[in-house]
Amino acid sequence: MTNPTFLPTDDRFDELKQSMFAEITRAERRRTRKHRIVALGIAGTIALGTTAGAIAIAEASQGQINYTADCYAAADLGARHGTSLYGPGDQDATTPTPLSERISLAEEMCAATWRIGTFSPGGSTNTKEFPVPDLETCQLPDGRLAVFPSDLAASELCPQLGLASPHE
Repeated sequence: MTNPTFLPTDDRFDELKQSMFAEITRAERRRTRKHRIVALGIAGTIALGTTAGAIAIAEASQGQINYTADCYAAADLGARHGTSLYGPGDQDATTPTPLSERISLAEEMCAATWRIGTFSPGGSTNTKEFPVPDLETCQLPDGRLAVFPSDLAASELCPQLGLASPHE
């Protein structure tokens, strides 16, 4: 029986088969490379978006930085504390209040909190005045001030708490 002209010979058939498999392999590599590039692009976009979102959340607004402070019951970030609004200023402010003024206002407000007994076991009162411990001010990562009772200077206390000494 003779070989019809439309059927390839065994050698020709093997060449076509190898050529076809080689092309399929190349196409698969291109497709895999393309998918990797797309996946890396998506992952990069998600990482950048998440980072930007975290930064936006972690930073307090200038108004919050200007007019609020956290008053702590002990020299410990895990201690009971509250956030005090110490100025009637604009919470939407975009310009910073001078640091010395912010520290003074924060310490005055926290001293008043101690004086009325907010951190005493019996709670606050309008009739009795409680002692105010020495207060030191540190800066939280979001830029707001935190006031702690401490015999240490801020330059010693803040690093112990993992915080910065107040700076502009």
